[in-house]
Amino acid sequence: MITAEELLERILILTTVNSTLLHALISLEAEADVSPKQIRHLAHGVRAVHDSVKQALPNSGEEKSGASFVDDTIQVILTHLERIEDALGKLAESREAKAIPEGVLAEPESTAVVQEPVRETARDLEDLTGKPFQRRLSLRDPERLLSPIEQLLDKYSRRSHLLLPTFWFEACRELFRYSEPRNVITPATRIASKAFHDMVRRLLSEAPSAGLLQALMRKGIGGEELTTTEKSKIITDAREFYTRLAASLKAGSVPEAVGKAKRSLQTFDWGPVDVEKRVVGMFHRGANELAEDASDGQGLSSEDRIIAAELSRYMCVLSASVLSLPRFHQLLAEMKA
Repeated sequence: MITAEELLERILILTTVNSTLLHALISLEAEADVSPKQIRHLAHGVRAVHDSVKQALPNSGEEKSGASFVDDTIQVILTHLERIEDALGKLAESREAKAIPEGVLAEPESTAVVQEPVRETARDLEDLTGKPFQRRLSLRDPERLLSPIEQLLDKYSRRSHLLLPTFWFEACRELFRYSEPRNVITPATRIASKAFHDMVRRLLSEAPSAGLLQALMRKGIGGEELTTTEKSKIITDAREFYTRLAASLKAGSVPEAVGKAKRSLQTFDWGPVDVEKRVVGMFHRGANELAEDASDGQGLSSEDRIIAAELSRYMCVLSASVLSLPRFHQLLAEMKA
């Protein structure tokens, strides 16, 4: 498994390669004495770099369950390498078409061959950095809002099965991986940390969930760590939350956001007949409380009310994810049995 440091190192190498190749393109345009054969050699080198980088990346050739900002950035860089290779090929063809006797100065070539891939990549990067929310490799929690949830998990770790509470903690934690704009991220994580703390606390300390989780612990049922698939599902759900939040904040309509939250609660997935509905009801309760906060609006700004409404929808989505993941379905079924 590639580490964050190794991944960042590779990105730095890739950006350095791209900068070097851009300089080479501009130089080739200015230097008329570079032969088409030399340009084609450079194009082959670009292709070799592209292929080797693509093969070295994690999950190369596989469909990724949830691309992050880093994944998007790498894809832009790889696309940029393809465009540079294409531009070099066109430049070589242009030089060959304009071949003149030795000793005669060549006419300046059109800058379009060089400038177009640069413009295209600039547009891609602008779109990439223009997204309202970007996922980071590291958490940002300056107010230590996650600490109370971690303390709860630690407190109950010896007597309660923690898989289910851990899922909700990680779903909250994932929201802290996003950056900018801070005036949205800060209230979003603050409101979320309180709501998810209440969720985890109830699961661990209130009936019927508390007794059921303790019973699972006594039975010796293992597997309290999230799998890669489960973590990927959380990453996808969080990304979709921020996408919906961006759209809702742009619309700026509290009634519309509250209406969507209430519709999500009306269509809430309670799962199949074999799962413990009382525990699923605790998920519904958390989402409903956020929707009520958004509706009442006491002490909340319009933006905060929209955030609360979207967090309510996020909880509904997460509940459906819990029910769809095999281990959690099995756990909820074991609770009912």
